[in-house]
Amino acid sequence: MITSLRLQRFKRFADLPMVTRPLTVLTGTNGSGKTSVIHALLLAREGVTSTSGVVRLNGPYGLQLGEVADVLHHEADPSEGFVVEVGHNGALYRWRFATSDDRSLVCDIAERPEEPPPPFVARDRRFTYLSADRLGPQDALPAASWPPTSMGVGPRGEHVAHVLAMLDRYKVPDGRRRPDVKPAGLQYHVEGWMKEVARPLEIRAEWFPGSTVTRLQYKTPGMRHEWVRPPNMGFGVSTVLPIIVAGLVAEMGGLLVIENPEIHLHPAGQSAIGAFLANMVADGVQVLVETHSDHVINGIRRAVAEGDMPADDAVIHYFDDNVTEITVDVRGKLSAWPAGFLDQIDRDLGALARHLRRR
Repeated sequence: MITSLRLQRFKRFADLPMVTRPLTVLTGTNGSGKTSVIHALLLAREGVTSTSGVVRLNGPYGLQLGEVADVLHHEADPSEGFVVEVGHNGALYRWRFATSDDRSLVCDIAERPEEPPPPFVARDRRFTYLSADRLGPQDALPAASWPPTSMGVGPRGEHVAHVLAMLDRYKVPDGRRRPDVKPAGLQYHVEGWMKEVARPLEIRAEWFPGSTVTRLQYKTPGMRHEWVRPPNMGFGVSTVLPIIVAGLVAEMGGLLVIENPEIHLHPAGQSAIGAFLANMVADGVQVLVETHSDHVINGIRRAVAEGDMPADDAVIHYFDDNVTEITVDVRGKLSAWPAGFLDQIDRDLGALARHLRRR
């Protein structure tokens, strides 16, 4: 398990040390550096798998980081570069990326671990990244050019139909199964969790013979109408489905990185996706999630209070001018409440109450 992260001379951070736990939440104001932490992780992973001695700042995982000057701290020298350090199971692993030209679109891999932690090594489901830019409803989706044993949903969820079609015999690990669903198959539990998070539905995933084209169709259980295309089912279903599938097929001991799981979800669904992630953590999958949703965070707190996940497994980092570490106790209570953290509803209701008293 990754137990710490440290960024040096990367973007806005001269030096950012962070504690990580099985479930690490990044939240805070816009432009405060949350996504930069994820970008650093992606560059570290690309730095392991690259055979060219460089990492590209644009392309892998859909990254569009620009030039070296865009990712290097303003006080750093390009030849000095930036550092990503990861603590994993008691050991420290260090990457340093440098270049002589701040207009370069690639960084030289000046230093990398000889034996990196498992989530950074294999091209399989031990590392999954889901971007905030997930695909909405699509009539057709591409097939993945990976064997079934390592096939993932893709950074934008673009391979989710192929995963469902190919892993039709995959048995969901016991700890991630819905208690109200008896069969062990992947699709049954995807539909079970989708009922909790989005809406009741049946899913049909197809890979067309002789092509690299896949598709999804949906149907409301118990209704006699025909299967419908994704555009007729709404955005929330399409953007949350890859999260559910990725969580259920992730390797135990693997790392699942998700940006903004709340996109297009009703508040009850946002809370439910927080509880879903807590369940994945309880079954041995490490999760790092960036969110702006108080409902997602409260869903995680509720899962802790209800005993679905140990309190020590969660940590929240609130990003503003500074980064505040917040822990959760067994009752779901938070250790700190910095200004601006989950307080907008109180501000709005207070303002409305003042206006009502004037009348």
